[in-house]
Amino acid sequence: MASGKIIESEDTVLGEEFQKYQEEYDLEDYDTVEVEKETGLQDEKEEDYPNLTIKIEQAQYSIFELKRRYDRGRICLDPDFQRNDVWSYKQKSELIESVIMGIPLPIIYLAENADGRLIVVDGRQRLTTFFEFLDDKFRLRDLKILSQVNGMNFSDLDQNPRYSRYVTTIEDTQLVVQIIKYPTKDRVRFDIFDRVNRGGTPLNKQEMRNALYQGNATKLLKRLAESESFLKATGSAISSKHMKDRYIILRALCFYLYWNKEMLDEKGNNIEYRSDMEEFLGAGMQLFNRISPDKLYKIEAIFDSIMKRAYQCLGKDGFRIPSQGKTKRPISMTLFETLFYYYTLFPDEFDLEKMKVGIQELLEDQEYLHSLQHSVDSSVNVKIRFGKVEKKFREISDVIED
Repeated sequence: MASGKIIESEDTVLGEEFQKYQEEYDLEDYDTVEVEKETGLQDEKEEDYPNLTIKIEQAQYSIFELKRRYDRGRICLDPDFQRNDVWSYKQKSELIESVIMGIPLPIIYLAENADGRLIVVDGRQRLTTFFEFLDDKFRLRDLKILSQVNGMNFSDLDQNPRYSRYVTTIEDTQLVVQIIKYPTKDRVRFDIFDRVNRGGTPLNKQEMRNALYQGNATKLLKRLAESESFLKATGSAISSKHMKDRYIILRALCFYLYWNKEMLDEKGNNIEYRSDMEEFLGAGMQLFNRISPDKLYKIEAIFDSIMKRAYQCLGKDGFRIPSQGKTKRPISMTLFETLFYYYTLFPDEFDLEKMKVGIQELLEDQEYLHSLQHSVDSSVNVKIRFGKVEKKFREISDVIED
């Protein structure tokens, strides 16, 4: 079964098989967070991949030059990115030994952001090793060929007349770098990320997005994912291991801003959603990175308030599509984002019971349920499910006014 794939029918997955599904998958994300291209009918024809703007430049930089750029904040080594590929000191030492011996090194891939900073796509451990060694953060060890320098750090080599030439060799070594220039569409950059990282730890779209848009956006999502109100409203059921918690939070916030006409580009124009979720969420990350601290605080306060309201209304299982069997389904990403918006429509102190009835009626609406589970990123189904939510809000409001 593919990761996060929606269950088409409750009758097809029963008993132990459904239990196995629940244990393996903590979020119904409908394959949208994975790197593979989404399937399903789209209401708009996607641009052909070869016609997309792709600009990759090759350059050569010395290790010394790359270190200088890193020290000035122009190269970003995100600790959450390529998170499990941590080298041992032996591996780091052997890399330095290879450089001294003149052994050719693999190409390093970087992605350029809007502000000109470079994000490491492939080669993070190599660059980290070089930067740490130049800062005397580890000593060489377990070397078989250049065993005479075991126990030495960079400064030791520099101060030893016999080995000082190694310092020059290390600093002057030229690294071949491929730079994915800005702007290149996110779905293209994600595909490049995937291809060059296939030999290492697989990364999903949110992990890649976290690397590309470091700043206030990534800090905001981390705080919200770790917040008590979110953990309580979801029963701490969504693992943070692959950032799926940050992913559903980002989607919910972006759609909330979108339907409130606050999803704006850098020129202040409303962003139009055209079934391209990667560009949409990328625009959201850029927005969070450039808006004022006061606006970020307001968004954070709204999120906290809505999570508390969601828990008060339906408890820790309120974001799960009801199951006809005895076993609960995982939390639904699309139910989370639509109910988040639903809760924001109501004023403070609104009758929770009436709000709860509205949700129950939504979950009996087959068109709404279908839009939650099929071709979930098509603008047609996005409009259907959020339209249903707004209509239900108006129905409940009309009852109050009568």
